[in-house]
Amino acid sequence: MGFPMALDSDTHKGPSVSLLTGLDMTHISLCPAIAFNKIVGGRYKLHILCVLHRGPQRFGEIGRSLVKGGLGKPVTPRILSRELKDMTELGLIDRREYPVVPKKVEYSLAPRGKALLPILAEIVRWGATGVHEEILEIPKQ
Repeated sequence: MGFPMALDSDTHKGPSVSLLTGLDMTHISLCPAIAFNKIVGGRYKLHILCVLHRGPQRFGEIGRSLVKGGLGKPVTPRILSRELKDMTELGLIDRREYPVVPKKVEYSLAPRGKALLPILAEIVRWGATGVHEEILEIPKQ
C-alpha cells in the first residue's frame, strides 16, 4: 500500500494530488512509495548505499560491512553479487574494474544513489530512536 493520494474523480486513472505532500501527481503512474520499494527493496540494498557513502569499496569490504550492521548474519557472496549487479543496472552504483591481476573491482555511489542519501539519513535518524528494535522485538544488549 502506498501513500494516500486523491483519485481523479473524472478519470479514475490514478492520483491527482498526494494527500501526504500536497504535490501534483498527475504526471506519474506508479506510487513513489511502491517505486522506492521496488528500487531499493531487498535485504541489503539500503545498507550497501550506506556503506558506499564512505567512498569506493571492494566486494569483500562491502560484505564485511554488511555483517557488522546486520546482527552478525553474513551475506552470501552470491546474494551480495546479485544485489550489486541489480544496483549497477538501476544506476544506483558504479562498478569500476581495474586492468590488473588479480582482478580488482570497486563499487561507488552513482548520482542516482547519492540522491537517495537524504532519504537514508532520515531512516537512520528514525532508527536512532530505537523504535525499530522495539517493533522487531530485538532484545536489548
